[in-house]
Amino acid sequence: MAALSHHIALRRLAAGLAALLLAAPPLAAQQPPAALPPLREITVQNETEQALRALHAGPPGAALGPDRLEGEAIPAGATRRVRLYRTRDCQLDVTLAWQDGTDEVRRRVDVCRGTRLVLGDPALPRIDAAIANRSRVTLRELYAAPVATRAARAQDEAAWGPDRLFEALLEPGAEARFVLRGRACRFDLRAVYADEREELREDVDLCAAPAQAFDRSGIPRRALVVANRHLAPLQSVFLSPSTDNDWGPDRLEAAPLAVGAEATVTMEGPCEADLRIVFPNGGAEERRGIDVCAAPRLVLRPGWVLLDLEEAEPPAQGGAPAGLRLRNLGTLPVVELYVGPPDRGRGEDRLGLDVLPVGEAIELLPADGGGCAADLVAVFRDGREVTRQGLDLCAGEEVELR
Repeated sequence: MAALSHHIALRRLAAGLAALLLAAPPLAAQQPPAALPPLREITVQNETEQALRALHAGPPGAALGPDRLEGEAIPAGATRRVRLYRTRDCQLDVTLAWQDGTDEVRRRVDVCRGTRLVLGDPALPRIDAAIANRSRVTLRELYAAPVATRAARAQDEAAWGPDRLFEALLEPGAEARFVLRGRACRFDLRAVYADEREELREDVDLCAAPAQAFDRSGIPRRALVVANRHLAPLQSVFLSPSTDNDWGPDRLEAAPLAVGAEATVTMEGPCEADLRIVFPNGGAEERRGIDVCAAPRLVLRPGWVLLDLEEAEPPAQGGAPAGLRLRNLGTLPVVELYVGPPDRGRGEDRLGLDVLPVGEAIELLPADGGGCAADLVAVFRDGREVTRQGLDLCAGEEVELR
């Protein structure tokens, strides 16, 4: 009897399992796992004159999001396939960041049907230009602007447009290419070197000659004649544009400039320059903002950093001297000399790093903005002071110090 009951229980269990299997839906009717959104991509065709620095894409009104170029700019004239991100959206806002710092927004770009994004006008004439650096200095920037924009550039340097090298450095002997768009053929070119010098080449026909080279031959060279009327030779002379951050090389190159001698020193760049002279004992004197175009000859004498640099040099002989001659007839050299308007204090030491030896004389001229009347204080090496009041620096006379 017990065996029969067990058999019946097993049959009931089997029947229950069969009913459950019949109630379950077929495998084909089960829902598949959710599919990932498609990865959107676009082809960016840059038909402009400048590089595309960054590209951002996202739903309309959303935050800007990451740079889809991942820091790799698209140069002018280049085409690149750009991955965006996974989304089921087809309409995206695309923000373009250009080389010149401007941004451009393309609203509701269809990334499902129109997968090519053309920037600029490919129908405009294109010039594939090339530049070579034939100098010995790195070329840092290059600008090319139509001749017709010259008036605008005189008012605003930004009218030169973007740097055609796009922040690259063109080393000596290297070449680079850039793209120009438009109907203009004649351009002004401006090259900026690593030492801040600029070379300008105007009215260049890039349609006829798209390959150009810069060799610094177009940089103006300035010449300055320096006459040493100090009481000691000059060991070094440095002349550099006021815009430079350093003095550059010694313009004397080799031999010192003897007392009474003259030398011509040259530099590249604008007219406004800074001058530094160094004596054999290491002392130095400087004057900044000298217009070497207006004053191509400069007399260096005691007090020259205070005097009007356009004053004529006193004649060596014949005619009245341009200033007052001061002669040391004492027993010791004069180490300090103060000459200034009456009742205004001593002012600056006219001798600077010089000394006035026994028996020697120097010419004294009025300082910039000063009149002819002056008080004088001379300090000898032993500390003794000699004062002369009410001198006339324009009298052409000789005053003795004892």
